[in-house]
Formats: sequence, C-alpha cells, structure tokens
Amino acid sequence: MINKTELYNQCIEKLQTQIDDLQAAIDKVQESIEGEQSSTAGNKFETARAMGHEELDRLNRQFYNLNQEMNILNQINASIPCESVQLGALVITDKKMLYLSVALGKIELNNQVVFTVSVKSPIGQAIIGKMPHDKIRIGKNTEKIITIN
Repeated sequence: MINKTELYNQCIEKLQTQIDDLQAAIDKVQESIEGEQSSTAGNKFETARAMGHEELDRLNRQFYNLNQEMNILNQINASIPCESVQLGALVITDKKMLYLSVALGKIELNNQVVFTVSVKSPIGQAIIGKMPHDKIRIGKNTEKIITIN
C-alpha cells in the first residue's frame, strides 16, 4: 500500500525542483538582458533585448503557475484519510492509482505507479465526489473505485 504522506512529500519535492530550475532559468535570462544593455550595437541590440524580455515574461508566467500549484499542494493534509474523491485523495481503481492534487504526471513510489491528477483536469472533474465502488469513466475506459484514502 502506498503511504500517502510519502507520496505527498514526493509531489512537493518534484514541484520544488521544477520551481528551482525555472528560477535558475529566469536568473540566466535576466543576466543576459543586463549584459545586452551594456552593448550598443543598434538594431541587433534592441532585437536581442526584446527577445530576452519576451522570454523573461514567458518564464515568469510559468513561475507564477508553478507557485499556484504549490499553493494547492500546501492545502492538502496528507495524514487525513479521505472518504470520497477530493483534493488530497489517493484513489485506487481496478486499473490504476490516482492522487488528486496537481498535475505532475507519473510518480513511482515503492515500485508502484501513481498518476497525479489536477482537480481542474477533465479526469479530476469526472471523479470528484465519487465514493468507493462507484464506476468512473476515464476516456473510453470504465473503471471501478476500489478504495479511497
């Protein structure tokens, strides 16, 4: 059986790594922009600086979104079991395990695969509020919820 607290901690680590990597990329682009400002090569300088600012804006939007995801994760208390499918629920169906949190993809823990799913995603919306033994439709497949933790 998957330990929900370990799974939660792995989600936090994975998201924090993404945030740290993105911060490093933002810092690198900012350094590049500042380096371009000391150059005086006319149109080439203006184009490079504009491209740098566009890249910085894109990275800052991603950074904001990742921090929003971290805020969602911080709302979860992994030590509390869930009786229905809700934020923080570990859902075990007859075909797979889903963790309703944020979309981080596949996480392997203790040689088992868990798919982290956002509450906002189509799958998250389809299963929210469901109870053990309910049937759920994921794509073209129908699955039965075995347990919820």
